[in-house]
Amino acid sequence: MKFPNIYSLFRTQVDEFADEPVFYYRRHGIWNSLTWRDFERLVHEFACALLASGLSKGASVAILAGNIPEWTIVDLATIAAGGVGVGIYPTSSPEQVSYIINHSEAEIAFVDSEMQLEKIKKTFHPKLKKIVTLFEANVEGTVSFREFLSYGREHYKKFLPEVERRGFAAQANDTAIMVYTSGTTGKPKGAMLSHKYVLNSVESLRLCVPIFHDDITLSYLPACHVAERISGIYNRLYNATPTYFIDDLSLLYDYMLEIKPTVFASLPRFFEKIYAKIIGQHGKSVDEEVVRNAFGGRVRLLTSGGAPLPIEIAEFFASAGLPILQAYGLTENVCVAFNTFQAMKFGTVGKPMPMCQVKIAPDGEILVKSDMMFSGYYKDPKKTSEMFDKEGWLKTGDIGELDEDGFLKITGRKKELIVLSNGKKVSPTLIENMVKENHLISQCFVYGDNKSYCVALITLNETEVLSFARQHSIKCTSMADIANNEMILQAVKQTIENVNKRVSSPEQIKKFVILERDFSIERDEITPTLKIRREVVSKNFREEIERLYVS
Repeated sequence: MKFPNIYSLFRTQVDEFADEPVFYYRRHGIWNSLTWRDFERLVHEFACALLASGLSKGASVAILAGNIPEWTIVDLATIAAGGVGVGIYPTSSPEQVSYIINHSEAEIAFVDSEMQLEKIKKTFHPKLKKIVTLFEANVEGTVSFREFLSYGREHYKKFLPEVERRGFAAQANDTAIMVYTSGTTGKPKGAMLSHKYVLNSVESLRLCVPIFHDDITLSYLPACHVAERISGIYNRLYNATPTYFIDDLSLLYDYMLEIKPTVFASLPRFFEKIYAKIIGQHGKSVDEEVVRNAFGGRVRLLTSGGAPLPIEIAEFFASAGLPILQAYGLTENVCVAFNTFQAMKFGTVGKPMPMCQVKIAPDGEILVKSDMMFSGYYKDPKKTSEMFDKEGWLKTGDIGELDEDGFLKITGRKKELIVLSNGKKVSPTLIENMVKENHLISQCFVYGDNKSYCVALITLNETEVLSFARQHSIKCTSMADIANNEMILQAVKQTIENVNKRVSSPEQIKKFVILERDFSIERDEITPTLKIRREVVSKNFREEIERLYVS
């Protein structure tokens, strides 16, 4: 590691880039900037306020907010004060918020809206001392961000030496942040990530897909997700790369054309939209300039993760001279594999990253060993031990293969394998991702346990199908109307027929139904990261599934 801990990295960058912008944020329709010195001042004021409020060494600070500079400020301040930053998805339900705050034993919470404050106030949290709000709440137990910083300034002389002592003294194996897994099969687990995890991860990224001080980036993905936390927040910190915070996701594309980023990371769905826009305007034979202009004109690096990128789209961007580099990782070890400009293969997630070893177990599970592995699940030694084999290899839970050139391909999830009545095993995730390559489809749930064939529940992407309906003059008053429309039905049917041609007979979807609503976080059918909770969906749509098996 180049730095002993995150605070040392932070202070080094502040000293070197003092008066240069680090964050851009939008207020009243105008872009404003914060310099590195501003960043340092705010981090130290917040850290001093934390210590003045009695934050215990190693205690958690919960962050429940969207993409704003204050998210990073609070996270860094917590680390500087010797605490542990715990991010919570803004889309989480009050019950999920309550569970994470209580399980992490958070002593301070930060929220950016009245809606998020309401989620916390619905339940009693015995360890929670104070809630810091980005707005003036005037509610018992809360203090505004502005007042909290003022409180930190009042106690600056007294507590800054202790902040610096704690910050510089942090050990490589100390927990710096905690990331709660989405928990598709139970309660979320708090993965403890050390300074060593964070710093080795960003150094691994630097060696394979580097970003630089003169790059321009956008911050719009959830900061509580491990990918944005590491390859976003801390990767930018490590490389002193400035970022623009996107305050309205619906304006992401407009902002992108305005800001003209040089580096852009996203999910496959966004690249699908760009692809559709380009071919709609220019056809499939385009040059690099046309593709580059679709991202503002200056982009040099595109990366994708979270789900497979359709090969058709990967080939299109690569043929235009702007390949989308796909990656693979998990909360417990975020830097596993990455395609690079030097080594890229469609349909794979790349070769193992620097400092990471990958091997395939006899049952097909992907195993990982590195200096970037998590320290364990908070208060859960049993679940922690279950994550490793006898030789210390991390069990990812994913099924995959390494090809003859050393590229890793993901083929499914170990725990989600369907066993048909004839004994054949089917990976539903692989098939579901193929179906979701159609931008009209939001979710696909493949079922077949102990049955003779597979069936699927399909949900529609409301934004995309409403646009499709307008383009094709489909009259509808609700999503139920659209779900039962013949043109939509045929579009989905064609997609499934195309997928069936790409898989073996046991994996083919023999019957499907389009549901009148999408799976929801509120009904516990999907996680905040939109992963399907299979048991819940099976239970909630039992009648629909059973009807698909009626002759």
